Amino acid sequence: MMFLSSTRPSRSQGSALILTVFILVVVAFIALMMMKNQQKVNSHTVTAVMGTRTNMAAQSGVQLDISAFYMSGEGSCFVPKDTAVTYTFEGDGLSQCSASVTCSNNGKLDSGIVVHQLVSTAQCKFGSTTLQRIIEVGIRDAS
Repeated sequence: MMFLSSTRPSRSQGSALILTVFILVVVAFIALMMMKNQQKVNSHTVTAVMGTRTNMAAQSGVQLDISAFYMSGEGSCFVPKDTAVTYTFEGDGLSQCSASVTCSNNGKLDSGIVVHQLVSTAQCKFGSTTLQRIIEVGIRDAS
């Protein structure tokens, strides 16, 4: 007696190979897309860290200038107009960063207090990339 399976011609020869190749191609494509996505995430993370460091450099520059203004009567408000005072940072945290601070006179309040505007422009260089952040702060003359 013959079994039915042996009497039928086999039509599925080679389809498993084609299915395996198709699955490999799809998995390779998904792996490639995941790798590119991971590279983009890494790039955005590095840029965010560099931007935070640049922002901190701008804040540090304006804080140094405010301290110089109130403590010793120095800083960007005591130099000729449109002249920036530059602070260059060293050490681990803000290395490769600098901040330039300029001061402009905004006028007087009704009470006679003079108001100044400090503009801190920080630049940090990371290899071939340079980032810049600008912070504006208003201060009043203590006298």
